[in-house]
Amino acid sequence: MRRRSWRRLAGYIAIELTAAALVPAASYRAAVANVNTARALALQDSRGNTAILAQAEFRITQAVADLVSVQIMRQFEIDRAGILLRWSGIGNRPAQPEDLLAAITEAVALAKPAVVRYTHRGLTVEAVEDKACVASVSPDGNLGLGGCWEDGTEITGEIRAALQMVEPAHGLMRRGDTLRSFPVQAIGLGKVVTILALSGEATIPEGVNPRGLIFAPFSNESIPPPRDTRFNAAVQKVLARTK
Repeated sequence: MRRRSWRRLAGYIAIELTAAALVPAASYRAAVANVNTARALALQDSRGNTAILAQAEFRITQAVADLVSVQIMRQFEIDRAGILLRWSGIGNRPAQPEDLLAAITEAVALAKPAVVRYTHRGLTVEAVEDKACVASVSPDGNLGLGGCWEDGTEITGEIRAALQMVEPAHGLMRRGDTLRSFPVQAIGLGKVVTILALSGEATIPEGVNPRGLIFAPFSNESIPPPRDTRFNAAVQKVLARTK
C-alpha cells in the first residue's frame, strides 16, 4: 500500500513539474525615476521578484546603503539582495539618502509593462505601451535615462539576486580596531545577463567569465574590496546562485 501511494505521489510530482515547464516565461514591469541627486530603475518579473538599480551623485557608504535598504525592505518587502545602490562616478556631493529613497519609491510605484533587452553588453528597457525608452544600463552599470537600442536579446526569465558580506582574513586585532566587511552582490535577469556589483574602485576578479556580465563597481560601499581568497570565493558563489 505504501508503495502504491509513493508511486501516485511520484506521478503527481512529475505532472506538476511538466505543467510548470509549460508556464510562460516571466515578463517585466519597469519604471525609472529621477530625484535631485539620485535616480532609480525598478524591475519586476511576473512572479513578483523585484530588482532595484539606484544611482547617486554621492558616494555610497555602507551606512548609507544600510539606511536606504532597510527602509525600502520595510516599505515594499523587497529582499536586500535585490537592492543595488551605486555611485555614478560623477560628482561627489554630500550624501542625501532621502533622494535615493524618493527615487526608488517613485520608480516602484510607477512600474508598467516593459521589454528588457540585453544589447551591446548593456541593458535597454522600453515601455510596452508606446515603446518609449524607459532607461538603459551600460556595461559598467551606469544607469541612463535614454540611450536605448532596438536590437538585442529580449529577456523574459525570472529575476534572481544574491548578496554576501565578506569578512577578509585577518590576524590578531587590538581593542578598538574596526573590522570591515565587504558586499558582494549579483542580480540575474533570466538566463541572459547578470549584474555583478562590488564595492569601491573594484575590478572584475580573475577567473570570472565576462560573457553576459554587467560589472558595476562603486556599489553598496565606497571602499574597494581586498585581494582575498574569501572574497573571490564569494564572487563565484553569488554568480552561481543567480545564473
